Amino acid sequence: MSYALKEMFDYIDSKNLKGFLTFLADDVVFRFGNAPKLVGKAAIKEGVDVFNTQIVSMEHVLTGEWTPSENVTILEFDSYYTKHNGVTVGVPCCVVLRFNEHHLINDYRINIDLSPVFASAPETHLIRATA
Repeated sequence: MSYALKEMFDYIDSKNLKGFLTFLADDVVFRFGNAPKLVGKAAIKEGVDVFNTQIVSMEHVLTGEWTPSENVTILEFDSYYTKHNGVTVGVPCCVVLRFNEHHLINDYRINIDLSPVFASAPETHLIRATA
């Protein structure tokens, strides 16, 4: 993963929303799972702020990366979300990023099923948090 994208995901994992937003174009289109599209940094800030209150922490572990063209990067992750009850749930995800001429992300698609995070997850998804 490029240094810039590594830095962006470090911001995401540390819930540093201000840092994350610096990687996005002002007119960015953002889609998280099957949620409605968010357009623009203000809408994304509001949506991510709400999401971040629903979990304690998160971690993205890169498992694959493809760059089919100069303006597109596809990333595959195992994503881990620690819930308020101390349980960490792991789910796979794929992120498709499209960049504008200024190398800012103008289309951000997160393909993920978060239902195990917000429901009683099957044992295959659970990772017990250590104290």
